[in-house]
Amino acid sequence: MSDISIAESKIQILYLVDKAPGVSYHLLREKCMELLYSDFFTFSRAYDELIAGNLMDKRKSGDFTGEAIGSTENLTITDGGKAVLNDLISSLSAPLLARLDETSGEIKSAMAENSVSSASMEPTEDNRFRVILSYTGDEKPFTATITVEDEKTAKMLCQKWKNTCSKASEELIRLISEG
Repeated sequence: MSDISIAESKIQILYLVDKAPGVSYHLLREKCMELLYSDFFTFSRAYDELIAGNLMDKRKSGDFTGEAIGSTENLTITDGGKAVLNDLISSLSAPLLARLDETSGEIKSAMAENSVSSASMEPTEDNRFRVILSYTGDEKPFTATITVEDEKTAKMLCQKWKNTCSKASEELIRLISEG
């Protein structure tokens, strides 16, 4: 059983998406369940109702940038969602607002960490796959585009990039500049 109601969950979700626009569905769900006493079913129902009610927008992203591999949803609050949130925010207690602000800070930190690297793939006209890898950490921006023969290889490259991007980009630059 959930510790919070669907209505409370909706307000909290709207607040977090307003404070961290572009948050992924996966990260939002994780933080709501971890820090805001929401269970999966309460979160899912509140989320679905917010999308169906046009209070939040979702945009599909095929980037391999975050905690989920493959397509994910990035969320923003709509004008209607902002209006509802503005009407209801005064009903939130100071301790809850503090906890929401702390949670939104954690979400923004995770988003910043995930945005340091990205990997995406797209099919080419000749039935191969173009993989685009980028890394912007350590003040050494790096982008590489690789074409591979099959989708399996493209996915593998995208999945492994997140864990090896800083080392791989630095090593490639070193190899090229020494030669």
